[in-house]
Amino acid sequence: MTEKERSDLSQIHIDACDLGTYAIGMLRDSIDAFERADTQQAHDVCERKVELKKRFIAVEESMFRHLALYQPVARDMREIVASLRIIYNFERIGRMGYDIGDTIKTLSQCCGLADPEKLIIVGRKVLAMIEDAFDAFRDRDVAPIRNMRERDSEIDRLYCEVMRDLIRRMEQKRDDVPILARYIIIDRYLERLGDQACNIAEMTTYMVTGERVEII
Repeated sequence: MTEKERSDLSQIHIDACDLGTYAIGMLRDSIDAFERADTQQAHDVCERKVELKKRFIAVEESMFRHLALYQPVARDMREIVASLRIIYNFERIGRMGYDIGDTIKTLSQCCGLADPEKLIIVGRKVLAMIEDAFDAFRDRDVAPIRNMRERDSEIDRLYCEVMRDLIRRMEQKRDDVPILARYIIIDRYLERLGDQACNIAEMTTYMVTGERVEII
């Protein structure tokens, strides 16, 4: 590998990590906004969607350009291919941060908030999974993601538990149905975000070790 190729590949990794940081920041802020019923923060998250897309496209194009110019092989090819798939997950994480923020805005306009404590617990656990998956990718170190399968199973369990609780509350308190129906949407977003963390973990493992693992 030439020095120019090495420099380009290093910059691609830096840019991918910057995208991940931006996307995870959107999710973190949307969960914070949900916990505090902060509609202004939710609005601010939604305003960042355009910048998220802009950053995603720029990193994606740099990866395509690297593939076309250098036609990497072996480990370098693994890194580009894995990174390309990982940035798609980063973009989805940011978009779901936007979706949660948008749902909070809708709640504030029509319904208000009612006891989201269990959803906040799930959100914090999912965020921790995503942050660990990101750290593993950034540092090229699989140690933070070794127990990802067990953590995803816990999220699946909590998702079902929260869903059952929300349905029970909808049956008992008809007036809260508009709020609780949107909580169900957020619960689903969080479960899917757990899958995004697992996808990043799978691709990071492949990038670092060459091993293909299936977490979900």
